[in-house]
Amino acid sequence: MWLLLLVAILISVTEAQKSGPPGPISSHFLDWLIAHGYEQDAFDRPDVGPNGSFGGKKRGSDKITKEPVIFIHANGDAALHTQAPLATGWSRSIQYFLEQNYTEAELYATTWGDTWGSGSLLDSYSTIHTCQNLIYLRRFIEAVLAYTKAAKVDIIAHSVGVPLTRRVLKGGSLIGTDGNCSLGPPLSAKVDTFLGIAGPNYGLCVCQLAQTVPAWCNALDGLYPGYTCQDQENYSAFLEKLNNDPHREAEHVYSMWSDVDEVLLFRGMTWGKPTARIPGMNGRWISDRNNHVGMKDLTELRQFEAVAHHSI
Repeated sequence: MWLLLLVAILISVTEAQKSGPPGPISSHFLDWLIAHGYEQDAFDRPDVGPNGSFGGKKRGSDKITKEPVIFIHANGDAALHTQAPLATGWSRSIQYFLEQNYTEAELYATTWGDTWGSGSLLDSYSTIHTCQNLIYLRRFIEAVLAYTKAAKVDIIAHSVGVPLTRRVLKGGSLIGTDGNCSLGPPLSAKVDTFLGIAGPNYGLCVCQLAQTVPAWCNALDGLYPGYTCQDQENYSAFLEKLNNDPHREAEHVYSMWSDVDEVLLFRGMTWGKPTARIPGMNGRWISDRNNHVGMKDLTELRQFEAVAHHSI
């Protein structure tokens, strides 16, 4: 009985995502990107397909009255639903925001890295917090700010997208596996709300033996939690610098996680504290039933409340 109910729920979620809002970004936004020096960034991600991106005005006369929302997905995922069960994108969340009278010109997403079904998924797990990924996301956020002419935006990120986006917003320099780079000054003054969903901000316990797992667990810019998940000691240099940086991500910062997350494991605890916790956050919400992907796909109401009403 329960198994049949679970299957029915998963099917309904998948169908809802498939029938969600269509991508890619609008031709108006694409033309603007090309005219303003962003053509080489390929934020429309034609290699992924029409669901590789989302957002933008249909016409130049379209008005933007709400703070634009930018959605940042996890490793191996995509802007919109491309392939279940992991690359479900933000289709469900964006559809919900549209139903709350947001327009396509006020909702934005792009695919960073490789996604499931792209033929090179393993490449996306070789490195995570690289200069290439960070600069790509930084430029996308800056492009949305310039294109919409908004004083501030809201940002919702999931899983590995959380520490990635936090670093992008805090700015500064980075020593990554693909070289050194500078992200520029903090963007936090231009972000009203930042919501991090199931983010490994203090590493993942499955990465504690970094030398025996894929490179995304490395101790430089990966998710290495230290030699043991029971004590804080020498965890990822990227994450340690990120968590010690006093700059806030936004005016309002929230976090959500699940006690039964099969990726974060151990009730999401890393050396005695939730790895999804964000230093200085204003509020949190903890689920007792959602899995890792479900924390993104089944929490659209809380995502909306966070950015629209600063409540979670």
